[in-house]
Amino acid sequence: MENARDHGRTVRNGSLAMIGLGVLLFVLSLVYLIPHDMGVTSALRSRGVHVSAVVTDCAAVSGPQDNPAGNSHCRVRFTTSEGASVETRLAYVTDTVKARDTVTVVYDPRHTDVAALASSIGFWNALGRNALDVVALVASVLMTLLGLAVHLAYRRLTRARRRPTAPQAVGG
Repeated sequence: MENARDHGRTVRNGSLAMIGLGVLLFVLSLVYLIPHDMGVTSALRSRGVHVSAVVTDCAAVSGPQDNPAGNSHCRVRFTTSEGASVETRLAYVTDTVKARDTVTVVYDPRHTDVAALASSIGFWNALGRNALDVVALVASVLMTLLGLAVHLAYRRLTRARRRPTAPQAVGG
C-alpha cells in the first residue's frame, strides 16, 4: 500500500510541476521572449545605425556538451554617431564571432545599449527567432494541458478506487 501512495504522490507532484512549468513558460513567452525579440528587431530595422564594433568578450551560453553550436553571449564596444563610446551585450546569441573580432553592429540611437550584429536582424534570423518563440508558446500550452489532464485523470481514478465506508449505526 505504501508503494501505491508513493506512486500517487509522484504522479500528483509531476503533473503539478508540469502545470507550473507550462504556465511559467507561457508567461515568459508572452511577457519577455516575444516582445523582446520583436521589439529589438523592429527598432533596429526602423531606426538602427550601422557602425563598426570590436567584440570585447564572449561567454558560452552553456557548457560544450549542451551547446554544440557554440552559441555565446558577446559584448561589443563601438562609438556612436554622436561620438559616445558604448560597450554593451549583443541582443542575440551568436556562434559566428569571438573576442577581438571587428564586426558590423546595428544600434538603436534612442537606446544605445541595444545592439545586434547586422546579420542577426535579417529576415531569416528574425523568422527563426519568432518561430522558436511560437514553439515555446505552444509547448507551454501543451505542457499545461497535459499536466492538467494527468492531474484530473489521476484524481478521478483515485476517487473511483476508494471504497465507500458503511454508515455507522446510530443509537444503540
